[in-house]
Amino acid sequence: MSAGSGIPLSREQLLESLTNTLLGGDFKPGERLPSERALSELYSVSRPVVREAMQRLRERGLIHVAPGSGAYLKESSALDWARSLDAVGRHRAATTRQLVEARVMLEDQAALLAAERATPEDLKNLERALAAFDAAGNVIDRARCDIAFHALIAKASHNPVIEMMFGAIAPLVFEVMLRSLDDPVVMSTGAPLHVLALDAIREGDGARASEIMHQHINLAATMFGPDFDAQIDSIGRHKSDSLFGKDVALEDVIAAALAE
Repeated sequence: MSAGSGIPLSREQLLESLTNTLLGGDFKPGERLPSERALSELYSVSRPVVREAMQRLRERGLIHVAPGSGAYLKESSALDWARSLDAVGRHRAATTRQLVEARVMLEDQAALLAAERATPEDLKNLERALAAFDAAGNVIDRARCDIAFHALIAKASHNPVIEMMFGAIAPLVFEVMLRSLDDPVVMSTGAPLHVLALDAIREGDGARASEIMHQHINLAATMFGPDFDAQIDSIGRHKSDSLFGKDVALEDVIAAALAE
């Protein structure tokens, strides 16, 4: 980690310098960063300025802070993209229809590629996710398994860009899933398509896997009624608040589901 010419940096300059250092490979994920005092001396800035920059880095998802231990570089994940995209989606008042239009482009292709490229381990993970979905006793657990299943299909495409793109829209997808899984009619119609999609992937039938995924995602168009053109925030965030409580971060629930 190198400092500048010894001339004190502004807050923004310090943040940019630290960001470039962290993203440039000077540190490995999980590695402890220098202390606030060390950074203050290195960059010739006050400790409050360093503390503010570290807080900004934490908000961006680049570091995590362990009380009494220090700051550590985080492993990057697609959910880091999701925070900003989620905010944009809500600011632009994205609707379920618009999310479905994006999902069919992404997940139809993911299913096709998964049928061509899935490894035995990928198939085992998909089977495990469906078994957990079937065994789930409530909407929350079903939604966790549902988002994991779709993320695993994206992963089985063995295209990191597709996996990243799905992770980026995962918060919006998860909220729509809560709406679907809390509706017995939508749930009973959509759940069997999971099994058919997995069968097609297992058999290496990409066209069939893509077709089933298309049908699965488009159920909202015929079964959501007015909610199909409603803002996702109005039908999803309120549902998540009622199920999880307002003190639970939805992103943390999704991150845990995708890590299982």
